[in-house]
Amino acid sequence: MFGPKSENESMQKWGGLASFLLAVAIVSSASIYLAGNLRDAMGPFTYSLADFLYGPVWAASLIIAVIALRERIGVYAPRRMDLALLASIAASCAFVAVACIRSANRHYHLIHPDLHLESSITVLTVWATLVAGVIGAAWHFFGWALLLIGSAGWASKRLPRILVALYFLGGVMSLFVYLLPELEGGAFVMSVVVSVWQGIFLLKAEPREA
Repeated sequence: MFGPKSENESMQKWGGLASFLLAVAIVSSASIYLAGNLRDAMGPFTYSLADFLYGPVWAASLIIAVIALRERIGVYAPRRMDLALLASIAASCAFVAVACIRSANRHYHLIHPDLHLESSITVLTVWATLVAGVIGAAWHFFGWALLLIGSAGWASKRLPRILVALYFLGGVMSLFVYLLPELEGGAFVMSVVVSVWQGIFLLKAEPREA
């Protein structure tokens, strides 16, 4: 009843939807972190939503999208797509870790207001360093995933050249966020652009023949 072509088409659609969800998660979480106010009545809930989008939603969407791409071009570049999937899993784990660290730190501050931890230079330094380090690792693995997908797409000729170029550009920027934190803004923008273009491609492309 459901042949290989039908399964491939279904996987591509899920990958396309996951790509759009990834873009939404990136933009929404970044907006909350930048403009949110923890002291508002809905502040804790809003930041918890941002953590959920930045961690679990980003992670699941990324892995599903890469699996869909692997189904489409993995036959033509199996090793690179296998490595891309592993890199995306590593990046996803790191993004979830960042969300968990942020959430745990925030809730501890909220339930212990008497400690005035927000005024402790030592606490803030340790927390900021830890979060920045894990974020750098997450972007680094994400960059490898993009570069490997771009390389596989270029070699297989199964992806549009412009999309491949975006993978390379986004991958290079993401790769070095841990060295140059100011690149994170550009990496955010590129990841949104890549995700949207990738979503359109997966939803409109013909399924791979079995």
